[in-house]
Amino acid sequence: MTDQETVMAAGKARWLLEGGVDKLDEEERALLLALVSLEADTGRTLTDEEKEALDQIAARAGVNGAEITRAVKQMVEAETKKEHHLDWSALKARLRRK
Repeated sequence: MTDQETVMAAGKARWLLEGGVDKLDEEERALLLALVSLEADTGRTLTDEEKEALDQIAARAGVNGAEITRAVKQMVEAETKKEHHLDWSALKARLRRK
């Protein structure tokens, strides 16, 4: 996997360790943790700096990276539900009645 194909861009771990974690909101930290953890679980080797940054994010978020990774994997691998096709004519009629 090349640097361009990874979630953690070159220098991003250093930025996170130098205070970048505080600049991310809770959702951004959780998403970054999930995506990078998923990359690691699928074979990407993280640098020591990246591991340290992820540990900081996990500690700050109060979540377990493994739990998030499992949730993301489940979402990606889950079978799709049968498509529900919307009948636009029925929707238009229902909106006109209101």
